Parts: sequence; C-alpha cells; structure tokens
Amino acid sequence: MKTLLLFIVLICGTQFTYANYWSRKADFGSFGRHRGVAIGLGNRVYAGTGHLNGDGSDEWYAEWWAYDPATNSWAQKADYIGNNSNGDQDLTAIAIDGKAYVGMGQWSNATHFCYDPTTNIWTQLSNAPGDWFTNTDPFVIDGKGYYPSYLSATDSLYMYDPAFDSWSVVCAMPSNVGHRNGTFVVDGKGYYKIGFSFYEFDPSISAWTAKANFPGTAPNNNIGLSQNGYGYYIGGYLGWGDMYPEVWRYNPSLDLWEELPDYPFAKRRWAVKAKIGDRCYMGLGTNGTNFGDFWEFDQFASAEEFSIEQFKAYPSPAIDYINFKSEVLQHFEIVMYDMTGQQVGRAATENGEMKFNRNGLPSGTYLYQVVRHGNVLHSDKVVFN
Repeated sequence: MKTLLLFIVLICGTQFTYANYWSRKADFGSFGRHRGVAIGLGNRVYAGTGHLNGDGSDEWYAEWWAYDPATNSWAQKADYIGNNSNGDQDLTAIAIDGKAYVGMGQWSNATHFCYDPTTNIWTQLSNAPGDWFTNTDPFVIDGKGYYPSYLSATDSLYMYDPAFDSWSVVCAMPSNVGHRNGTFVVDGKGYYKIGFSFYEFDPSISAWTAKANFPGTAPNNNIGLSQNGYGYYIGGYLGWGDMYPEVWRYNPSLDLWEELPDYPFAKRRWAVKAKIGDRCYMGLGTNGTNFGDFWEFDQFASAEEFSIEQFKAYPSPAIDYINFKSEVLQHFEIVMYDMTGQQVGRAATENGEMKFNRNGLPSGTYLYQVVRHGNVLHSDKVVFN
C-alpha cells in the first residue's frame, strides 16, 4: 500500500513548465567566419578553422579556441596543423574519450588529426580511406566514429576506431550523400537526413531503416543535435540564398516530427554545432555577413505552460474510450497505468485531441499522465466501467 500511495503522489503531484529557449553566449574569440568546425570536449567547446570571403578574397584559418561555459569566455589554443598549418574549411570532427578527431577538410584531403585538450597538442593519425568525407557530418556511437562518404562509386558509411587508429566500411549509405547533411544520435542509434529523406542507423545490425520524412522547408545544410532523448534539425537552406530559421524536433519512439519556434538570431548557413553532455550550442556561419555569435539551446527553458483549465478527459466513467483534449497543446502523449503502477497503454496526438481506446482493459480505476517532451505535465484518474 505504501508503494502504491507513493506512486500516486509522484505522478499526480507533478506539473512542469516547458519551452524552447536560446540564450546568447560570449561571441567567438576571434572574428566571424563560416565553414568552421566545433566539438564538445569535457566541460568546454572547442571551435575554429573556417573560411572568410566577405572582403573579396578567399582566406582560411587554423585558429582553435576553447569556450568555457562556467566563465562564458573564450581562450585561444594551439592552431590546427592540417594543410601545413595554413588553415582549412569543411572539416569533420568527432569527440571520443575526451579527445577531438579532426581532419579531411577541403585542403587537408585525407589527413586526420587528434587534439588532446589536456596537453594542447595536435597529433597526426593515419590517413582516412580514399573516399571523400569533406563537409560531411560524422557521429559517434559506443566509442566509434561513423563517417558518411560521397563522391565514390557507392556512397558508404565508414567506421573509425580510435583505439587502433583504423578505418573499415560498415555498409552502404541509404541514398546519395550530400554536403553537411546533419546527423544526431539518440539512445545508441544514429540519424541522418538526405534531402527530405530521413534514416536511422542501428549499429547492432549495421543497417539503415527509413523513417518519417523530414517535413521542413530546407533540405540542405541543417544542423543536427540531440537533447533529452529527442533529435533536432536547425536551420538550413533551400536555394543558396533561401535560408530558413526553422527548428524541428524528432521523437524517435513515435517516429514523429514537431515544428518548434524559429531560432531568434540571423538566418545563416555553414554554422557550427557542439555538445557538452546534453547542452547544445550553435554559432558562426554566414548569410553574406560572417557571424561570430554563439548560442546555447535548451528545449525546456520556460515559455509554454500547461493549463489544467484548458484540458479535458471525458467521459469518465467510460465504456469503450476516453477523449483527451487540450486547447493549448497540439502535441502530447497519454500514458495509462493501472493502480499497481503498471503501464497499460500509451498514445500520442499531433492535433491537440485523441480518442484513447480501452483495448480490452478490465473495469476499474486507472491513472493517466499527460506527457510532453518526455516530462509529465499533468496526472489524474479515470474509470472504465
């Protein structure tokens, strides 16, 4: 009985407030640029390299900077040594066990380097295979890097193992690979968007599975990030000058997309992204102007409040189904439990209302949760006769 009472108190006494929130951080330590790279290592973001052509000349940079969230400040570190230390653009970057693996840029070609933040030293690694990785977006699962390749007979997914500094082909990509099509990882699976097509990679079977198509406007150059069990695509462009500030969230458990409010800063392409744990960052890039601003994204920071006065669950007692309706939320889930705390049903809506079918549940009292973004907004009881 004590366990049951504790369960009821926990799910019935919980209410949260949510929103999408961007907070501006200290601008990048040097001048603005685009086609750079960034990565989270330990408790800092490392960012640099990149391209500048706004003054009529083409210039590339080897600069490497560290951002410390605790002090909201940047500090310059040892320059990137690829391309004979002459700078580069469109590099790939992953983080594994506190080190950054960076390389294969426009001018670095197949060369690959490791950056150790504890020593502030770059070390050259073995070259990548002959396929083309420049300007693609690799991802990491279980200490291995996964790299889409293109400009080859068959676009393939390669795996890099830092323990052996070795490369191997994993499988074919599900479609032709393009420039900087964003990736993210959720619960040990990789996600990749090619145009509007969207795929999930399962490393346990080394295979891709098609998922719900990306519903956004911009098919190119989207920033891919993940946070709190959800994936995100941010920004992108349709044509070279048609940039969009859209933010889309993907729910892997339901294979559903949700559009969030646009990001609040200038539209751009060729931005950088990074993560420290579950903290997400985006910045730099260009729309003709080269930007040096830097932003943190937090999907649960405050703005959208659940209102019990604008939520209905009826009829109760019910015979065959219960209607759930919100006048505020379009997207939410209903999770149903019996009085022992056992989950007995789950359903989601994308239009603010749903009919939750009984599906053979015995007569009795049940507890339901209204869930959004993985957190409980409201809990109450319903009865099936």
